Amino acid sequence: MTTSSEFYQHIVVTGTPFERGFSHGTQLKEKIQQLANHYMTEAEIPPWSWCQNVINNYYIPALKKYDPSSHAEIEGISKGSETPLEQIYLINARYDLTKYLNNKSNLYEVKDESECTVATVIDETGVRIGQNWDLDSYVYDNDLCVILEAHTQPEENLPKVIISLGEVGQLGRSGMNSRGMGLCASSLNANIDNFTFTKETDGFVNPPPIPLSFARRKYLSCKNWANGLKYVVGAPRHVSGNVLMATREKEAIDLELVPESYFVIYPTFVDSEGRECLPNTNGRAFISHSNHFTSPGYSPSSGHLYCRNPGGSSLYRQRRVATRLVDYIKSQPQGKGLPVPVIQDCFSDTVCSPNAVSEVKNTRSEPEGDEVLMTVASVVYDLTNGTMTVCKGPPHLAKWKTYTIAMED
Repeated sequence: MTTSSEFYQHIVVTGTPFERGFSHGTQLKEKIQQLANHYMTEAEIPPWSWCQNVINNYYIPALKKYDPSSHAEIEGISKGSETPLEQIYLINARYDLTKYLNNKSNLYEVKDESECTVATVIDETGVRIGQNWDLDSYVYDNDLCVILEAHTQPEENLPKVIISLGEVGQLGRSGMNSRGMGLCASSLNANIDNFTFTKETDGFVNPPPIPLSFARRKYLSCKNWANGLKYVVGAPRHVSGNVLMATREKEAIDLELVPESYFVIYPTFVDSEGRECLPNTNGRAFISHSNHFTSPGYSPSSGHLYCRNPGGSSLYRQRRVATRLVDYIKSQPQGKGLPVPVIQDCFSDTVCSPNAVSEVKNTRSEPEGDEVLMTVASVVYDLTNGTMTVCKGPPHLAKWKTYTIAMED
């Protein structure tokens, strides 16, 4: 199913969690089935029988306990798309499952193509958060991403609207809600990522883990920022990942998550001359992150925890975005802030192309390998004004489209 559509499909779902999932599955049935079949045979995914054991004995029971509403929505997607429940979990857990070789292979052979660049900006006009999402070009070529706009029921006592970007069949990779909370994510690899909870016989290690994508969705289902942070920090997990979160109330934080712990990165405040300064009410601040541990608390010399990202563009993408943001902070007059087009431009950086912030199709190896990778989408969420601006493909080459949701007081 190859398509030349200019934008990814936007779907709106309403009703109970199961009904929203059923609508999602029904509207995207063929695409969901195609993506599930693709991931079941992907080289980076463990054998399907092995995945089934992890999904049935660990992921499903853990999600039922951690967030029953998300499990119900996944069941709805399964029914609506006529796709086995295990395969919908596979689509949502692909990131976690690809890490099964992290402790067993040579450092320079570790593969993780889900490399992203994330950033958030706080200024006198509001808060924006966004990312470039790098992935296998298959999802771009076959139009297998979706803008999912979910309207909840009053009796659920959740934010009225959650809008997200993700692969078809997913509950979202990044997103924002109508209470002004947003989230973006990027991959991390650590030597302590593990699957030691798996056993040949049934039985749980307590608590069994969930795929990290469900922790992100739980955050977007929260009205209160502090509670959202607790759900992310407290999510039972077995792999590492970076999660950048912000709220329209002018707070932001980046969490470098590892199994059973985490590191914290707070915003860097910059004055009008581009110098780092102390936090202040009227100041401008930002966080940028790619795919390496950068928290001051991280120390590979301890020997217990060390980064297993094999290098590449992650070593400079974060700095490229930071450099451009600081340049804009210096040049933008007070009162104008750093609006969405500024963030779009920062994500359009092509220095060191093809392995740039805005990445065109390439194999990231010399001589060239088989798997083609790229920036499959770029997105900026304006948490103050309730807009999601997204493009399909590398942002320096693509057209952008804006979606607006009604914000709550």
